[in-house]
Amino acid sequence: MDQALQAQIQLPIPSLEDSLRLGQSLHLEFEGLPALSGGYHLWGICPNQSIMVSAPQLELSDQLLAIPVKARLFIEQLDSACAFRTTVTDLCARPSPYLHIEMPNNMVTGEVRRNNRANIRLPCELRYFDSRTLDPTHITQNIMTQKILHAEMIDASICGCRIHTTANDLKVGDTIIMAFEIRIFGILQTIDLSAIIRSRKETKEGYSLGAQFLEMKDCHRIALSSYLLKHC
Repeated sequence: MDQALQAQIQLPIPSLEDSLRLGQSLHLEFEGLPALSGGYHLWGICPNQSIMVSAPQLELSDQLLAIPVKARLFIEQLDSACAFRTTVTDLCARPSPYLHIEMPNNMVTGEVRRNNRANIRLPCELRYFDSRTLDPTHITQNIMTQKILHAEMIDASICGCRIHTTANDLKVGDTIIMAFEIRIFGILQTIDLSAIIRSRKETKEGYSLGAQFLEMKDCHRIALSSYLLKHC
């Protein structure tokens, strides 16, 4: 977690409370219970007391009470990856399972580095729509079909990546959905995001595509940022 953060800055409680929003994604790591670590969502806030986190996948038990927790999230207002340490203070089963984790006194933040590119090689899956024009009776029809392409990311930053592919379908301006797996903190996580093709160059092996990331979940942005920092 510490490797994913730069230039640590101490922030008071109000900065955290004011920045959180309902439904926001958090990555929680429960000390001694790695199987429970993963993505959770903000359920609510008890001012100056606790953060309520939805946990429909958990089987609530007293074993969770007072257990140390590391929390990571991306705060859009600060444009930063953030982290703090806390503990579980209460368990609630209704209306659906959720946890109270103690409101931290401070947190550490680090600006997400956007321009540093990491030399990596990751298999990725690309989904996109291909338009075929049919004119069987002098009436033009555009039929959109979804295609799936297997390619390889050969370098990446938090803003985009370069993709190597042998397929000739994708052009500059096309929008794609990308999916790939990374291993961070010993946990294998699938990253899903949308991107747009900004450049295209023919190579000896096929085609080199420059892609700019468009939309990505906060929890995926945090995990990808941590992964890239390890490979820069």
